[in-house]
Amino acid sequence: MKIKLMGVRVLLGFLLSLISNTTMATQLIFTTAPHTSSAAQSRQLSAQLSEKTDLENESNDLIANVLYRNLSTLYRSMTPSGAASGVNASWERHQAKVWYVEGQRFSEELVIGGLIKNDPKAMTAAFKMFDWGFAHQTADGSFQGTGDPFHSTSLFVAAVARSLLVIQHSPHSRQYAAQLAHYKPLVYRAARWMISPTVWKPGIQHNQPYTHRRYLVAAALGLTGKLSGDLELINYARKSIEDALLLQLPNGVNPEKGGYDSSYQMVGVLYAERWVIYFPKDSLSPQLTAMINRALFWEKTRISSLGVIRNQGNTRTAGEETGRGGNVKKVDYRSVIRGFAYWASVTNDQQWEAIARTIAQHYIPNT
Repeated sequence: MKIKLMGVRVLLGFLLSLISNTTMATQLIFTTAPHTSSAAQSRQLSAQLSEKTDLENESNDLIANVLYRNLSTLYRSMTPSGAASGVNASWERHQAKVWYVEGQRFSEELVIGGLIKNDPKAMTAAFKMFDWGFAHQTADGSFQGTGDPFHSTSLFVAAVARSLLVIQHSPHSRQYAAQLAHYKPLVYRAARWMISPTVWKPGIQHNQPYTHRRYLVAAALGLTGKLSGDLELINYARKSIEDALLLQLPNGVNPEKGGYDSSYQMVGVLYAERWVIYFPKDSLSPQLTAMINRALFWEKTRISSLGVIRNQGNTRTAGEETGRGGNVKKVDYRSVIRGFAYWASVTNDQQWEAIARTIAQHYIPNT
């Protein structure tokens, strides 16, 4: 009887071992498979994106009717000469020691909102802001006297280049043909200055702690390259993207100053989204698409059920830094809303729209 029981035990032990080994093998298959197919998954994601234009994606209901609802507030605070409100207006009144050409980048929102809302006053104000910035441009393309020259120029170039592309691809391109012809060579000159040998290397080194700036530089150079047909600018933009993609952590965080930041995470995402729209066939776009999705899934963990964007643990917008005007930096909820809403339009994935709307309902009255 004991012999029979021992035999049964041996048999049971063998069967359990076989089941255990099979389970382990199955787990191994399922944990390694996603890694081997990540490139294919990225290409599949990219292939599923909509073919809407940049302006059509900005015309998403939430962006158009909430973020562009009060365009006049942007141009009412502009000085008569075209200086945007803030530090540039203060500098013009001799109340600030330094001006920043990046301050004129809010013209981008006026252009796109002006086209969507058919607001000629917004368009006129935007061009006036362009003019103020370019009035300070020198022959080599730089902006003499601007603070933080490389980064500040990147912001302005990205805004102007995108604005011109949106106009060019819109039904209003003929109406603004003269403005397109006027500003194209000016923004092109600024972008070429950015990649000049004595400017590029120190500029990139200065940007090292900030992942989002790599996507900003890529947008500035890539969109200007698209506008002008300059492949060298596009190649520099691609290098910046390749560098940025290597920095994303497995959990989706794009690091800022050695940690995470729920505000700057979305600023970088926005610039990456623009690349995907204007360069859908580029070999980097599938990787960018996958990066954006991972980044948004992480950002989602920073949003409460009431739409509050958590800043605890942020490296830059939880009281650590001040902006150009000296105010403590806070989370830029408009960029967070836009990043989710824009990607919802691009991907037709309504989970992103729902998150964007929840955030908007918390931060913007009567949404």
